[in-house]
Order: sequence, then C-alpha cells, then structure tokens
Amino acid sequence: MDTCSSIALLLRSGTPSPNDRNLAEILDFFGIPWTALTVSEARAGNVASLTASHSQFSILTSAPCLAEAVQPCKAGAFPTWLTAAASVFVYGFQAADPCRALLRQITGDPEADIHGIDARPITVSVTDAFPGMCGPMSALRIQLAPGAVDAALVIRRGGELQSIVAAPEGHLFAGFAYSGVRFFADASLAMVDIRERAATYFDVRKRFAGAVPVVMYLKWSFRGVCWTSSETSACLIIDDPLLRPRYGCLDFGELLQLADKQRLATTIGFIPWNWQRTNRATVAAFRQNSGKLSVCVHGCDHTRSEFAERSADLLDRKLKTAKCRMQSLLNKTALNHDNIMIFPQGVFSPEAVSALKRNGFVAAVNTKVAPADDASNETSLADLWSVAIVRYGGFPIYTRRYIDHGIENFAFDGILDKPCFIAGHHELFRDHARELTEFLRQLESLRWKLCWRTLGDAVCRSYGVRRDGGTTIVKMFAGQLRIENMEAATKRIWVVKQEPQVVSLKEVTVNQDVVAYEYMDGCLRLIVDISPGGTADIRCVYHEEPYAFSDSETISYRLGVAVRRYLSELRDNYGYCRQFRCRM
Repeated sequence: MDTCSSIALLLRSGTPSPNDRNLAEILDFFGIPWTALTVSEARAGNVASLTASHSQFSILTSAPCLAEAVQPCKAGAFPTWLTAAASVFVYGFQAADPCRALLRQITGDPEADIHGIDARPITVSVTDAFPGMCGPMSALRIQLAPGAVDAALVIRRGGELQSIVAAPEGHLFAGFAYSGVRFFADASLAMVDIRERAATYFDVRKRFAGAVPVVMYLKWSFRGVCWTSSETSACLIIDDPLLRPRYGCLDFGELLQLADKQRLATTIGFIPWNWQRTNRATVAAFRQNSGKLSVCVHGCDHTRSEFAERSADLLDRKLKTAKCRMQSLLNKTALNHDNIMIFPQGVFSPEAVSALKRNGFVAAVNTKVAPADDASNETSLADLWSVAIVRYGGFPIYTRRYIDHGIENFAFDGILDKPCFIAGHHELFRDHARELTEFLRQLESLRWKLCWRTLGDAVCRSYGVRRDGGTTIVKMFAGQLRIENMEAATKRIWVVKQEPQVVSLKEVTVNQDVVAYEYMDGCLRLIVDISPGGTADIRCVYHEEPYAFSDSETISYRLGVAVRRYLSELRDNYGYCRQFRCRM
C-alpha cells in the first residue's frame, strides 16, 4: 500500500461542533487527508489503527476538547497518543477555568492566562524567525480592524516558546515544546466558515482570527500532501490605456525602464473599441518586449455594466465584436493579445462567465469577486482562497488586488498559492510611479519565489500541485495549462480540472495533439508524460457556436460610446493629470 506522509486527526467530543465542521472544510479545501477522532476513542487507544497507513499524524482540536481528553493525566505527563503526534494544533481558548488550566498544563507556565481583546484596532507582528510557516507574511506588522481578533494568550515561561504572531496583549499564535509534545496554540475562538458567501475580496485586516493562523499551520505541517505551488506568478495589470507613447500619467518609456529595473511584467487591459487608435512605435515596443509587455481584452465598448447583461445572445454579440476588433488589431499591427477578459468596472453576470467559455476565452481576471446581482452570488470564502474562482460554469476568474489592499493581503494570497495580480490605472504612474515603485520593493522583500510574467503566461502557469503516494496531481484552472519538467527523468502527472459543463468540451490537446481523457465526479482527468527539459501545453477546447448576428447597434448607441471614450481620455490626459501635476 502506498503511504501518505501525513494525516490529520480531528479530535472532537461526540457530535461534531460547527467549528469541527469548519475545520474539516478547510482540511478538504487544502486536500489534506483527515479522520475524526473522538475523545473516547483516543482514551481507548484507537489512534494507532486510524494512522496505520500513514507515516505520521498531527492532531487538530479545540482547547475545551483537549482539556477533556487530557484531564485524567498527571501534570506534565501526556498520554501516549498525544506524544506520538508530530504536532498538535489547539485553538478556541475560552476565558474559563478548564481552558486556563489546559494552557498552564501544556505550556508548563503556572501563570499562563487568556485575555479577551475588545473590538478595537490592534497592531500585530509576524515573526521573521519561522519562514517555513509564515512564508511571505514573515516580519510583517499589520494594522487590524476592530473585531479582526478576539483573544490573546499570555505565556511567559515554561516550554520552548516561539511567538509566531504577537500583539501587545499577548500571543495570537505561538509554538512551544513541552514534555515531548510540539504544540501550536491559536488564540482564535472559532474557525472561519469557508462555505460562507462573500460579496467582496478576503481581507486579513478584517478576518485574521480563525483564518491566518490555521492556514499557516496547515500549509507548514502538511506541506508534503496539501495543494501547493513552487512559485508565485506576478503581473501588473493597467486598465484602459491606448497604445500611444503616453496616456495620462503613464509613459510607456518610463514603464519599460521600470520593468528593466524591477524585473516587472505588465499587461494592458486594452479596450477593443480603440483598435484603430494606436501608435506604430508604441506597438513596436510591445512586440519587441513581449516578455515584459502584453495586452488583453478589456470589455468591448467599455460601457457601464456591459457584461452584467444576462441575455446569452447579447453577450455573445458583445464578445464576438470584441474578438473581431482584437483580430483586426492583430492584422493591422501584428500585435497578438492574451485571450483573457477583464470586465469593465469589474461588473459581470454568471451568464457572462459562461459566454466567455463558449467564445474561446482562457480565463477572466477581475477585481470584483461576485456577480453584479446579489441574488445570483454563489461566491464563497473558499473560492476567494482558491487559485481562481471556478464557481460559475467551471470557468476561471482569477482575482486581482489594488495596492491599497495592503501588502499583508498580497502576502496571505502568497501563502494560499494564489498568483500576485496587481490592478491599477494610469494614476499608479503619477510622480514617476513613486508609490508603485515602493510597493514593488515591498513585494520583492517578501519571502517567496515571485516570477514576473505577462498575464497570459502567468494564468497558464498558475495551478495547484499535490502528491498522493507516488502520484503527482496537478489541478488545472484556466483553459490552458503550461507545465515544465526540469528534472533529468520523464515526469508523469495526473491533470484534473473541474468541468461541470462537459458537454461544452470539444477536445483536450497536449502540445496541439488531441489526447484521451476521462470524466469522473465532475472533473476531467488525464495522464501527461513530460520528457526531461520538456514542456506540456495542455488546452481545453470548447464548442463555439457560429452565431451570425446582424449589427443591431443604433446610431445613438454608437455615438454615445464614442463620446464616452473621448471624454474618458480627456479626463485622464488632462483633467486628472493637471490635478495631480503629472508631467505631460
């Protein structure tokens, strides 16, 4: 039997509590194998039978449950099943005698205590001494909003203490070894429910407790079995500019200098309506610097809420018009584009996402994470933690952030193995991009392997990997996956992709050759062998119905679009730049 390197034991009382269920959902999200262990089963010595097929196990439990489990033990003496664990993660220390007694027992500190934290702003510090667990969040100081944390542990002496996340009130997350057991104590009173619906992006400044510590621990403790990534793809995405030497505060010459200095890659969200309004020299600079500069599709006419539309016919007409214009840009300038959509103002409907799939788009990249109509929102916190949202028809929506979301949110995304996509407009380059340059410096200082790529390349290289015994499984999100084999021997991988609408799939190709696949439990599955030094380019090709729409746009609509575009450019090139004294 193939053995999995590690399994999680979810220690609980009899009936699972809401926190037990929330923790189980998080384990499933990361692909971590787990089994429930009741207190009575632990006392009966059933742990060995539950972990027999695994080389090691770690225990996750609430403080009240662990207090119940170790209650019969003498001070400083732990049961065999506890000392056999690789580590023990404990959360939910209530300000009550049983939890206080447990904290003192497992730390060896007779004065250890639990302090509640009122709903007020608080600054926390992440240690720089444990990069294997804290990763990109190492050494950060984070200003949290009121209610983001709820308790702190006061531990001054006892076992070998390592503070992981600290606040003036005490430790929010700490590791310590005592009496042969390695504990990790999380002061969070409850675990976040990742099934919860989400209307906006996840913000660690507002949702720290029950989220950040457990993610840090799981990604460290189960690094050999959970979904992970060896690197983080990054791209700066600037919406709206025309391909001219200057647009508003954006000077493409300065952008290229910044790209050379910062190893930066930038993709322009190009409005297809502007396809005839380009500068030859600027387009040539894009062609000559294809590894640093690219364009993708930003709407069609860029009218307000044009992709909040729910009519399939109207959406298909918009997308086919956009594709036709981008093809005209290619024919005129020889400048290709990334087949990725950025919705204008971030607004979209579930039907728009399905329309992208049947019109040959690889992915969408967006700032807003939920459809415009609240009633149709199915986005969950789990979707926000994933590499991409695939909630809507299995089509991927990669999320991106503005720099005012804070370096801590980009860092937490890095722990989650999400790509680092920075969103902005020409204003990011005011004052010679001083604010942007400082933010890029902060990104580069984080402890991660950041790889700058244009958007199309970054999307194709953003995927999840995990080991299951001797098998390497790769989770594909976008319609295209590019994976390399840098090893000296042929690498065999199992590729899986969620695909609820398999009838829309025409074929799957690997390096342009059609290959066989199987479909099981709502997922595509195929085996790919990659030769030493080789690359596998895997694509899902969907049926694209040849709609033949007549041009139904009225003269007044066309005039309105033109007026909107010219007024927007007038605002960006003159109004905004004069206000902020951008050099023109």
